[in-house]
Amino acid sequence: MRIILAITLLSFSFSLSAQQFGGNPPSLKWQQINTDTVRVIFPRGMTAQGERVANMVHYLNRYTRASIGPLEKKVSIVLQNQTLQSNGYVQLGPFRSEFYLTPPSNSLDLGSLNWIDQLAVHEYRHVLQNMNFRQGVSKVFSILGGELGQAAVTNIAVPNWFWEGDAVVMETALTPQGRGRLPGFFDGFRGLSLAGKRYAYMKIRNGSYRDYVPDHYPLGYLMTSYGREHYGSHFWKDVTSDAVRFRGVFYPLSHSLKKRTGMNVTGFYDAMLREYQPLWNNYAARPDTTAAVALLPVAKPVTNYNYVYAAGDKEWIVLKNAWNKVPGIYQLNAAGKERLLLRPGIMYDDFFSYRNGRIVWAAARFDARWGWKDFSVIRLWDAATGQTKNISPKGKFFSPDITQNGQQVIAVATTPDMQYSLQLINTQTSAVTKQLPNPDNWYYTYPRFTQDEQAVISAVRNHKGEMALVQQSLSTGESTMLTPFSYTVIGIPVVQGDTVYFTSGVKDVNNVYALTLADRKTYEVTDRGNSTQHAAVAGDSLVFNEFTIKGYKLYRAALNRPAWRPVDVSSDGRSAWLQPQFKEGGNILDRVPDDSMPVKKYPQFTRPFNFHSWVPSFNDPDYGISLIGENILSTTSTSIGYTYNRNEGSSDIAAGFTFGGWFPVLSVGADYTINRNGLDQNRQRVYWNEATAHVGVSVPLNLSSGLYSRSLSVGSNYNIRHRYLDAKYKGNDLQFLSNTLIFNNQRIKAVQNIYSHFGQYLAVQYNSSVSGLYAEQLYARLDQYLPGLWQNHNLVLQVAYQQRDNAFNYTFTDNFVYARGYNTPLYTSIYKLGANYHLPLVYPDWGFAQILYFNRIRANLFYDYSMANFSRANVNQNTRFTSAGTELFFDTRIGNALPFTFGVRVSHLFDQDPTSNVQNRVDFIVPIQQLFNY
Repeated sequence: MRIILAITLLSFSFSLSAQQFGGNPPSLKWQQINTDTVRVIFPRGMTAQGERVANMVHYLNRYTRASIGPLEKKVSIVLQNQTLQSNGYVQLGPFRSEFYLTPPSNSLDLGSLNWIDQLAVHEYRHVLQNMNFRQGVSKVFSILGGELGQAAVTNIAVPNWFWEGDAVVMETALTPQGRGRLPGFFDGFRGLSLAGKRYAYMKIRNGSYRDYVPDHYPLGYLMTSYGREHYGSHFWKDVTSDAVRFRGVFYPLSHSLKKRTGMNVTGFYDAMLREYQPLWNNYAARPDTTAAVALLPVAKPVTNYNYVYAAGDKEWIVLKNAWNKVPGIYQLNAAGKERLLLRPGIMYDDFFSYRNGRIVWAAARFDARWGWKDFSVIRLWDAATGQTKNISPKGKFFSPDITQNGQQVIAVATTPDMQYSLQLINTQTSAVTKQLPNPDNWYYTYPRFTQDEQAVISAVRNHKGEMALVQQSLSTGESTMLTPFSYTVIGIPVVQGDTVYFTSGVKDVNNVYALTLADRKTYEVTDRGNSTQHAAVAGDSLVFNEFTIKGYKLYRAALNRPAWRPVDVSSDGRSAWLQPQFKEGGNILDRVPDDSMPVKKYPQFTRPFNFHSWVPSFNDPDYGISLIGENILSTTSTSIGYTYNRNEGSSDIAAGFTFGGWFPVLSVGADYTINRNGLDQNRQRVYWNEATAHVGVSVPLNLSSGLYSRSLSVGSNYNIRHRYLDAKYKGNDLQFLSNTLIFNNQRIKAVQNIYSHFGQYLAVQYNSSVSGLYAEQLYARLDQYLPGLWQNHNLVLQVAYQQRDNAFNYTFTDNFVYARGYNTPLYTSIYKLGANYHLPLVYPDWGFAQILYFNRIRANLFYDYSMANFSRANVNQNTRFTSAGTELFFDTRIGNALPFTFGVRVSHLFDQDPTSNVQNRVDFIVPIQQLFNY
């Protein structure tokens, strides 16, 4: 039960992280297509996209249910067109989906299908999963706990690899492409197989801080497709039905697999690998593979070298992304020496271009208030000056390339209404000087200037999702087809003289191909055992990056033109396993009708309360349960709940409502607390009930840019509180303001880094009565994050101060961080200085019984110095509290699903604790609160 409740909370936190509360400006007007199956909600002007989604959903709902189940429930789908993120999700609590409509740039990773079609097929499969997993125990929990109750149980019963793997299967079964037909989708498992590695199922499920581990998307596809191939298309419907009904209380999905196949989930995983690994190994072992030598020794930890460019005699420019360092662009020489040039910071796509000592990339920018409204700006770094500057207006740009003289940049531009173009930008004036015509609204990817800089070559996608290489004149705008359209994906082109090199998935892995512009013939340049992402030509050599289990590694091969083999890059040369024939009816995209549907206004306040779940909370000493609601557009949030405080023995009944649709976030609420208690001025314990009403306003701002994730939130709450006390106590009414400021500035960090190497967290809260009882409290805290002695070490310094009035009429909420090991002292003012040194100890990559898996064990060495002052009447007393010790933290995952950190703290007290004689203290720690004391 504890795990179920924990995953309920995790499901709620996931839903909050997936969405943006109050993320769209009020100027964005919404419309809807409302049918018995789906409500599609979209910004005004997006009717065509809304109709396509509605038609796709109706077709999928009617014809693709056989392999998942017949249960029905209407869903809301929101189309977000203000963000440059490329994503989508489905959630319970409330039941809805959101599509982020900007297509991804990299076709090798997600494919080239029409982005709306791909989102509809993939995400609606998640909708059908959620509908049909409401059975048995799952249904009981959905009745008792609402939609998040169902989410908690189904996430326990059905592993995340099935959710995503089944959806990728449907992409592949119902379209002419899908990730199941993309060679690059399997690079991780292929790389492990070629390296002779077969990680245990628990390691594959839980990941690693030490080794590269493929995520649950390819794992899920391989598992689900293997099950379909051997046991039929209805196999997983029956297995998941058993699982969500908990037929087999422990490990229900594994229990069902054992019943139906004779193999538990670990055995099933091993059987899947036995089938696929020989296919990968045999392909890589063919005698005609391209010989190449590694440029650099194998790096520790996992390190990716992406986007390689020639930069002189045996020198290259690359993006290096190591697991222990923030990604940076480096210059490498033949001896393997690396020199950092710059760190590009936050980007939507990490691609960059280099030419003649200049580097350009598209950096992310954010609207300060509206989380769904973001932008990009083209940045230029010049080796001659070492300076970086913006060379474009703020817009929605991707994948820039720069001319030899650095005067012009070409970039892909997109608009909120999904219109795409190539735009020419003057780097001196930062102005867009030309927009090339695009009558067919192709989606351009990675445009590159030709050798004479009179044209641009780009891999484009048409409205069906087919790809081709196209050359477009900068003077006339005329487009010339260099390759025919096909569903074979094309990566980043590289122009060298009269030849265009590019990566493509013609065969079982992504390799380098070449097109000669004079005769438009295409050739196979490399034939390797695992995928290539990008290449550069340097003299008579080709330098390319290839995926390995240590990351993308750089290789050099001879550029032997006479050995190139002619190839039709629009053909399909993949093996049978990359051309699956799932029994789902084949490609549906041309069969979905184009029916027009009624479009109506969708008011922002539609169903403002929309209660959907009961959510328990555990924040010792407070334990509670709340009925929560949220509207589909995430502009309103409602909560009605009960909380018990075990310290006081008090009970609180509360209700609150928050509206985030305007620039300030507005909130209102009330609560009634029974059996509160505290000490009066004579130190006598007093019991009372109290009622409170409050209204508040806050402004959350996102100020992120460059290397820093930065936020600022300011707010104020006006509270009216009445205490029901004995008549001898005067002034039972209290009106007070609670003002807060929170600023967080964190440099982005690498995978293995425990904390940011530079950052600040500042919190200030001032509570003050404005009428009735006099009460006042000031709290301030500053945390400073600094690097430690080694890459994954951190020094964290902390200063905190709190002062409260000496009348003791009323006590506000106490957020102070006291010296560790001591009980809360009596004071009117207190400050604390703290030092923490965090370091990783070991990455165990070990677990047991599919219950608990240990990813990392880390330590913190700390020292706290605190001084408390008690000043009242004729008393003025200072008391010192100093302590030092060690905290040991275990970063784990429970049930292969729930990230969970716990630890133990040993504190040595250098001063006497006024309330105890303990000098050494041991505390058990969980992320939210200390649980037990010895």
